Parts: sequence; structure tokens; C-alpha cells
Amino acid sequence: MVLAATMVQSFENMVVGVMGKKFKHLTPYVMYLFLYILVSSIIALLGFEPLTSSLTVTLAMAIVTFVAIYYYGLRYQKFLFFQRYMYNPIDIFTQFVPILSLSFRLFGNIVAGSIILGLFYAVLINLQGKIFGVSNAYQDQLWWAGFNFFSTALLPWLHLYFDLFDGFIQGLVFSMLTLSYWANAKNGEHERSSEPVERYNTKKLRVRKIKIHKHKNEEKTEI
Repeated sequence: MVLAATMVQSFENMVVGVMGKKFKHLTPYVMYLFLYILVSSIIALLGFEPLTSSLTVTLAMAIVTFVAIYYYGLRYQKFLFFQRYMYNPIDIFTQFVPILSLSFRLFGNIVAGSIILGLFYAVLINLQGKIFGVSNAYQDQLWWAGFNFFSTALLPWLHLYFDLFDGFIQGLVFSMLTLSYWANAKNGEHERSSEPVERYNTKKLRVRKIKIHKHKNEEKTEI
């Protein structure tokens, strides 16, 4: 219960920090994204194929994020959300980058880990066959063919990285990128929001200079 409560609180803080307090209701969905990616990588330890090693799965998840980008953009910016296309028409084509970025990043990392593990298994099985003087064609007929000494000793450490650590990192990255895309669509460009802050700072500096100048003049008059 403590671990579950800590996890829920951590994801809630992440959602509130990126999106704001009004969007705490997004916490279950963000947790779902993270756990779906993590569990789909963990089941590879049981001999199953990771769910995220299929491009259709990662593409479907990226499309949901992409649709929500337009939802938050149109809801909070109205038609100003399309203003960027007037200043830079190239953005019409780059608007689909989140779909490719999210889907291929997750798909590529999971598939790359599976390919690396498969290559290690093939190398170590062939190595064991050469040490015992058995050709690859007859290895499957031996009673110990399903037990490879080298892979049993070495590859569990790689499974910890590619199936546990990599699944954890990819789930966290996918969740964070989803929230950042939604926050940018909701709030608009960061550069425009920083202009009032810069103007406010320059006004404060001018007021300070005027006060210092008046203080100096008052000292001169007293002297």
C-alpha cells in the first residue's frame, strides 16, 4: 500500500507540475501509459513477445496523444492554435512529428533490445555446441539442448537492463512527452509567454534607477 500510494502521488505531482492542478484527473491515464509499457516489457522475462515491439501498438498510443494535442489546443487557445501555421507554413507538415517521434522511439528501443538479446542467445548457443563438439543441426536432439550454460550465467543481467530498466525508462519518457505535448498545446509557445515577464523586469529596473537617482539628488541638496 505504501509503494502504491507513493507511485500514485509521484505521478500526480508530475501531472500537476506539467499541466496544472486542474488536470489531476489525467493521473490515471498517465499511470496507465507507464504501466502498460513497463508490464509489456516485463512479460518478456516469461518468454512472451513484448507488446510494444509491435509498431501498431506504439502507433495507436501515439495517435491518442496526437488527437489530445488538438483537443487541448482548440479548447484553450481556440483558433489561435492555428496561428503558427500562418507565420510558418512548414509547421503544417511538422505537426505530425509527435506521431512518428513517440511511436518509433518506443518501438525502436524495444525491438533493438530484443534483437540484441536474440543475437547473444544465438552466439552463446553456437559457442556451447562448438565446445562440446556438437554441430548446430543436432543440438536440438540432445537432452541438454534447452539449457545453455553460458546464456544462463550471462544473459539474466542483460534482461534486467533491456526488459526492466529500459521498460521503466521508456514508459517514463513516453508519459513525460505526452504531458509536455499537451501542455504546449494548452499554453501556447513558451517564447510568447516570457515577453510580459521580461517587460516587467525592465520596468522594475527603471523604477530602481529613478529611485537611486532621486536619492542622490536629495543627498546633494542636503549638503
